[in-house]
Amino acid sequence: MFTYSAVIYDGKKQNLVRYDCGTDTEFSSYLESRFGCHVCLWSNKELSETTMAAIAASRAHSKKDGLDKTEVL
Repeated sequence: MFTYSAVIYDGKKQNLVRYDCGTDTEFSSYLESRFGCHVCLWSNKELSETTMAAIAASRAHSKKDGLDKTEVL
């Protein structure tokens, strides 16, 4: 899951948009359904908060069980 951010111009004003979804195609579909004809002035894609929390929890669990091999020797 990713959090997409974008600045969209819809012909009248600029809009800052944030949306959580899994693919670029899903984000494009969301923008199309919300704005119709638009210009994307800027966009960014990053891991969502939910995904980051899941990764952190998994690492903590692995460390607790002695399975974390990511530390430098």
